[in-house]
Amino acid sequence: MIITKKGNVLVTGSSSGLGYHLADLFIKDDFNVYLNGSSSSRLLKAKDSLSTLGMVADVTKQKDCNMLIKNCEKSFGNIDILICNVGSGSSVQAGKENLKEWKRVFDINFFSTVNTINALLNSSRSKQTAIVCISSICGNEFIPGAPVTYSVSKSALNAYVKNYSKFLMSKGFRLNGIACGNILFKGSTWDKKIKNKKLSPKKDVFNDVPVSRFASPLDIFNTVKFLSNKDSSFICGSVVEVDGGQTRSL
Repeated sequence: MIITKKGNVLVTGSSSGLGYHLADLFIKDDFNVYLNGSSSSRLLKAKDSLSTLGMVADVTKQKDCNMLIKNCEKSFGNIDILICNVGSGSSVQAGKENLKEWKRVFDINFFSTVNTINALLNSSRSKQTAIVCISSICGNEFIPGAPVTYSVSKSALNAYVKNYSKFLMSKGFRLNGIACGNILFKGSTWDKKIKNKKLSPKKDVFNDVPVSRFASPLDIFNTVKFLSNKDSSFICGSVVEVDGGQTRSL
């Protein structure tokens, strides 16, 4: 068992993308971090890059989630922080959906979180875990350009956080979520669009964002860390908007 003074973190979907950056920032902040990804090659690369442990697991499958929680606990002990990060905004245009696509998108953006949390609940080793779900402002209100399947699945995730948190708190787990706005990092969707000159941030994005910039992984990390520590112990079942003021819902 590896022990540090700050605790143990499991980040799903952390072999690349935002999850990778969150894992990197937690490691730099002196946490043990267990990685997860569905691609063995990407996960191996991430493990080598961050010098930590991890496991290939498809979190849309309950059996894989059970093994992920078990192996993380075997490696580090109690899971102090669980970050349910798996998600994807890739889908079809409105009106092109079919049942198979609805199920696929819900598996990635909703059931991946449900499965992981269920696996944690079924474990007898981890106690008092702070759980943070990475969601989207697309689940709070209509965002032009966002696929309907994605928006509805994130809406379901946000409702899950608000409603299921009461039950989880009775079991000793504190659940919150983050509704993220536009995040920019190397290789992100926004990064690719800018490089391909498919948009101008100042013209196409920042008109709706009062702070006039993209979020960075550090912005999301700081919120995750706050929601995970004792300073936020009275916050439960909240979905915090980190969007630079883009959304206007009351």
